[in-house]
Amino acid sequence: MFKVRIKPLTFAVMMAGVGPAMLSAPVSADAIQEQVSVKPEKTISPQEEAVISSAGAKVLRYIAQARADIHNKDIEDAKIALGQADKLLDIIQASVPTTKIKDQIWVAKKHLEYEDTQEVLPDLIPIYTSLDELVNTMPVDAAKKHLDQAKEQIKSGDNGKAGKALEATAAALQYTEVDLPLGTTRQLVSTAKTALDKGNMEDAAKALKSVEDNVVFLSAAIEQPLFTAKALIWQTVLDLEAGNMDLAKADLKGAIGYLEIANHSDNKSTRDAAGQILAQARDLKKDLDNGMDIGAHVRRLWEHAQALAERDVEYLATGWSRYRAASPLKSDLIEARLHLANARIDLFTGHESGKAGSELESVHRFLDQAAEEAGKQQTDNSNEKQIAGLQKAVSELGTDPASTRESNYATVQQQLGDMIQTL
Repeated sequence: MFKVRIKPLTFAVMMAGVGPAMLSAPVSADAIQEQVSVKPEKTISPQEEAVISSAGAKVLRYIAQARADIHNKDIEDAKIALGQADKLLDIIQASVPTTKIKDQIWVAKKHLEYEDTQEVLPDLIPIYTSLDELVNTMPVDAAKKHLDQAKEQIKSGDNGKAGKALEATAAALQYTEVDLPLGTTRQLVSTAKTALDKGNMEDAAKALKSVEDNVVFLSAAIEQPLFTAKALIWQTVLDLEAGNMDLAKADLKGAIGYLEIANHSDNKSTRDAAGQILAQARDLKKDLDNGMDIGAHVRRLWEHAQALAERDVEYLATGWSRYRAASPLKSDLIEARLHLANARIDLFTGHESGKAGSELESVHRFLDQAAEEAGKQQTDNSNEKQIAGLQKAVSELGTDPASTRESNYATVQQQLGDMIQTL
């Protein structure tokens, strides 16, 4: 039995109703529990959990009501029901660990519009405090760097650059397992509301059917094995930094256990993702048992796991929007984003420019395929223009860490992610 210590997602949106092909592994919760012993570390109170659980159930209730109203051709009542669902989604969003700090960043950025720059400096204090509180949940190094830049720009009186640095701080704080699926849910609800405004009840009903069929909100998420493994790898990083070898060995062993479960998933993207990092995790476990220093290697492994987890969620989001036709374009962009993430990791964490160059070649290949697919679509050429801009931006990225900024990679990744979300 694995003895591990993790911080599970107690705030989350649980992906459900997507069928065996979309779930993470054909293994029951009881079977997992027999293999893995978890000691939860709550980050929200039982009272907050109760509120979130209730809100989640009521979201589905209002979606069902809206569908019934649409069936009865009562558009106004359907709009009211969707408005109530949106309010409940706000409640759930408030439980995401990054929401509080993003609100603090928003306040600081808004103050820059009309306050003297020196008056905004105190706004950064609670942001730094909140970043420290997130350390055990997710990496915050990149966000801290952007916040440091914002502080320096505020001191120098450059509001414009300070605002951009604050935006970059917020962008660096994405809680993948929740932000992406919750964003997709909001997008589908918004699509339904827009369709109702246009009197298109059929499209509204299709969007809401997708929400109702594929998303269940729970007070505590039974995580997909890949996400649990990712969380345990991050705990291993923290254990090694603290010099706690026993906990590091236990957490890494636990991560391997969950990767083995994910490696038998019916979902090909999950199975492939787990397979890519499982062998590395096993090798690192052997090195750790032999007393070797593996800190930098585990951090790099976590970054690759994070990139793969993001790809997995993006493919899940595609599955949710099943009322749309299958999208080779979206798939190509998802793969391009993954390879771009790998290039950044290889260059700035692994310091292997050769591997980074190979990954960038893959980025170009998938973007070329996406451009070809966009050209076939009988729509406006906005997608083609966006992809052309991404191709140009990727071409300008270098593979020399001495002359290339990691933030440039992050910017292009964000642009790709934004485009993927809109398809």
